[in-house]
Amino acid sequence: MNEEIKIEKIDEAYKQVIRKFPEPHGGYDSLPQLWQDLAPIILETIHLTPATAIQCLLNYTGDFHEFCEAFKEDTDLHEYKEYFDAMDFAWCTVLKGNTSQTDKVRIVNVLRDGQDRASKLGLSEVYSHATDKVDN
Repeated sequence: MNEEIKIEKIDEAYKQVIRKFPEPHGGYDSLPQLWQDLAPIILETIHLTPATAIQCLLNYTGDFHEFCEAFKEDTDLHEYKEYFDAMDFAWCTVLKGNTSQTDKVRIVNVLRDGQDRASKLGLSEVYSHATDKVDN
């Protein structure tokens, strides 16, 4: 399957998550339920070319932080840790390639935003591997 077709499939799956997220009836009841749909999208994304994967992950990561806050009343700390660790792994995977300075700045900003939000949720040390990689 070529890259464009993969991107279209990933985008369509992501649109479904976004559409279902804010729905009070028939939408997601919990972050673990949403993660079941989001995790395969993240996994497929890290197998795209690095430049494309970075652009997608920047969007997905920002939205992921919003999802975490939306379900903060119903999500355990260990669940948050698991999901942030998975996102950290995704970033480490795509950061193995060459990354432009502009992308590095954008990545650092989204990761720092995630660190700030995670600390408000009671987590510390999120994205430590990815921030190390982007700094090197």
